[in-house]
Amino acid sequence: MQDLIDILSAMVARKADVPDPRELLLDVGERIVKRVSGAFAVKNDEVAILLLTTDAKHLRFVSPRKLAELGTIPVTKRDSIAVTILGKRVGEANNNVPMVKHVAFFESVKLRDRPVPIQKMITVPILMDGNAVGVAQVSRKGETPTDAGPDFSGSDVKKAQELFQVVAPYLYDARPPQF
Repeated sequence: MQDLIDILSAMVARKADVPDPRELLLDVGERIVKRVSGAFAVKNDEVAILLLTTDAKHLRFVSPRKLAELGTIPVTKRDSIAVTILGKRVGEANNNVPMVKHVAFFESVKLRDRPVPIQKMITVPILMDGNAVGVAQVSRKGETPTDAGPDFSGSDVKKAQELFQVVAPYLYDARPPQF
C-alpha cells in the first residue's frame, strides 16, 4: 500500500503544475481503482468512485472515467444507494442489487462490449475527518448473481472502508476548485 501512497502523494504534489486539474483527479482515481480492483479480484469497471461537488449538492463520478462526463447524482436523490451511504456514513454490502430500487442509468452505459448489470456491490463512504466527502463502490457484474461471482461479506466492507480511508486525502486534495 505504501507504493500507492507514494505515487498518489507525488501526483497530488504536482497539482499546481498540471494544466488540467480535473485530469489529475481522474488519473488519481484510476490509480486507486487499479489497486482496489486487484484487492477484490474485480474488473476496473466494477469499481466506482464518486466525490461530492464543491457545492456539496451532487455526487460526481471520478471513476470509471467514462462516467465522469455523464452528469451527477443529486444528494437529494432518495433512491440512490450512493446517496444513502453518503448520508449514513456507514458502508454496506448488497448481494442482490437488482432487487433494490436504485439509479440504474449508469449501469446502462457501455463500459465493455455490452452493458452488464450489477448483481452485487459494496458501497462505502469516503470520509475526511469524519465527514463524508464521497462514496466508493466495488461491484460484481453478471447476467445472474451466480455469473457475478461470490457474495461480498462484512469483512469485504471493512476492507473497502480501510482502503478508501487511506486514499481519501489524496482524492480530496486532487479535487479541482470547481468540481
